[in-house]
Amino acid sequence: MYYSDNYATFDEWVSLVSDNNELVVPFCKIPYREWLEDYLENVHNRSVEEVKDLLRCLLRPFTREADISNYKIYFQLKQSEITTFAEMASTMSNIELYHRVKNGQEAWEGLTWVLEFLPSRPYKAIKALENYVISESSLPDDRIIGIDQCAEIIMEKFINFENPLEKLTSLKPIEFEWLIEELYKWMGYETTWTPSTRDGGKDIIASIKRPDGNEIVYVECKLYKTTKLTIKDVRNLHSVITNDKVNRGVIFCTGYVNDNLGKFDSRIQIWSYDTINVLLNAHLGINWAERLDIVLDNKKRELARGKSLADN
Repeated sequence: MYYSDNYATFDEWVSLVSDNNELVVPFCKIPYREWLEDYLENVHNRSVEEVKDLLRCLLRPFTREADISNYKIYFQLKQSEITTFAEMASTMSNIELYHRVKNGQEAWEGLTWVLEFLPSRPYKAIKALENYVISESSLPDDRIIGIDQCAEIIMEKFINFENPLEKLTSLKPIEFEWLIEELYKWMGYETTWTPSTRDGGKDIIASIKRPDGNEIVYVECKLYKTTKLTIKDVRNLHSVITNDKVNRGVIFCTGYVNDNLGKFDSRIQIWSYDTINVLLNAHLGINWAERLDIVLDNKKRELARGKSLADN
């Protein structure tokens, strides 16, 4: 594989692809795996804007000489009076690349719009990149590799960031429930918060419509500092989801969780703080801890509006 010889280090390569004033190969992927691994290892020391600058370079639009040549072949086939060639062109017309080149656009579109999801919705950014790769069956190898690298960078910088546990344990139990309810909303669920006086073994009811049917999830929130989750807690939720015939249950617990508890019922997932933090980062952004007051105030206003309507 040909690589240009105008860089010797990662920083030199980044400078060249950022300036975009001379030919750099490759330009839409980090050239060497060891450079990427070193970047990932230190990505938390880099600012959000610095990381997004690199992603912009990797996700910019481009056109190769091969793309122009392929379009010319398609155009010639399309103009041909030979039936076989015309049929080939008809099949090729489904490839959007040829229409972009015809219209004077770059053969491969830029994907920098996914950066709008950062830092607040990194999971959506990754899913958007994955769906793009699925939709474009003839993507160049370097583009595919570069997109995979972007997903790794987004995962490490914006999702695998460890917020202090104290950000959660400083909350009141009811506030923790509201935060987890907000999480489910951002994951696409419709939610109902059940006050503790009548929750019946569930703090949140989350439901979502899927192509293969509707899913209902009962969620229990255990905001513990040192307390351990017990088998009794799991059995209680097991009884509730069994009696109510719902799809599954989830326990969010900030305290100690014995791995064996997760084996009691395959329908019940138990998330400890490490997973809770990742889920919050992925769907609410790495700055979710800084926005806790907004989430809680919004829930208080929602409850106040509901009470006002009920009184009237």
